[in-house]
Amino acid sequence: MASIPSLKIFYSPRWFNTLNTNQKLAVVKHELLHVILLHQFRRANRDLALWSIACDMAVNEYISPHDLPRESITVKIISRIKNREIPGKKSAEFYYDIISEPENMLELAGEDKNSVRVVSDNQLFKAEKFDDDPGSPADLHSLQADLLQSMEDVRSEGAIPRDIESLIDGAYQGMKVNWRNVLKRFLTGKGKIVVRRSYKRQSRRFDNFPGTKRSIGVTALLAVDESGSISNPLVNQFYTELQNINKITSAAIQVTRFDTECTAPVPLDKFKFNQKREKSGGTDFRPIFHLADKLRMKLLIIFTDGDGTAPDSAHQNTLWVITRNGKKPADFGHYVTFDR
Repeated sequence: MASIPSLKIFYSPRWFNTLNTNQKLAVVKHELLHVILLHQFRRANRDLALWSIACDMAVNEYISPHDLPRESITVKIISRIKNREIPGKKSAEFYYDIISEPENMLELAGEDKNSVRVVSDNQLFKAEKFDDDPGSPADLHSLQADLLQSMEDVRSEGAIPRDIESLIDGAYQGMKVNWRNVLKRFLTGKGKIVVRRSYKRQSRRFDNFPGTKRSIGVTALLAVDESGSISNPLVNQFYTELQNINKITSAAIQVTRFDTECTAPVPLDKFKFNQKREKSGGTDFRPIFHLADKLRMKLLIIFTDGDGTAPDSAHQNTLWVITRNGKKPADFGHYVTFDR
């Protein structure tokens, strides 16, 4: 298996070219799932050969069996060998516990530097063997952070299939994402190109004519929870962060405060950060989404503890900035933890 810290996947062209198109795509998906689920990092003290098999069982559950190469190890194959029904779409740790049971441990048909083999009904199946050394701790930490950030970005697009989301959450449990980086990407990566004349940049085609300056521009609605469940110190922390957000000059942000109703939106650069809170009632997120619809805002950022009533769905790409120990108020949107 490729050395994960370099994020390179090596393969044998001679073998790869024997596969049809669907099988080639399945192999690539198989390897990427190992990387996404951090399988190389999660082995701990487990037996390397059995861990490699368990990881293959886990990722192959998300690939059509018709597209897998014939020698691929699957839950169905191991169920037949173990003569027991093994549930699908579980974690590698779950499958490892089953195939390493002391009273009925999975017997291997052999292994070498690159693969582990098992036999079922006189047919040979193989799992690609992980490297014994995943790399230096510094490299691993850096890669894990990058992968976590990528997973959070993909999640914000709603592009993670629901049936694999729980596995990904388990793989990244306990790891923290820098929510400020997520917010910055959220605000600077979703806009449109704005072209404007600039006399600071001379035209390359015509003398004494202004050039053009291109920048990314987005519009967003930012809602700050001032309901009774939010303490005054926390409200002040929210507004401190607004001052930092205001430095993201490519974003045009409107700010509203809310509890069960919203205040009139104010441009972030006109918002007075030292003003006292105006709300202290219950929490209802639905007026925020109504306001965003009215303003035709496609991006919505909500600073909250999550304790309130949310709509079942939304037209906005929503970023929930939730306080530590807060709860998710809705099934949609992208979540980050507010952590100063």
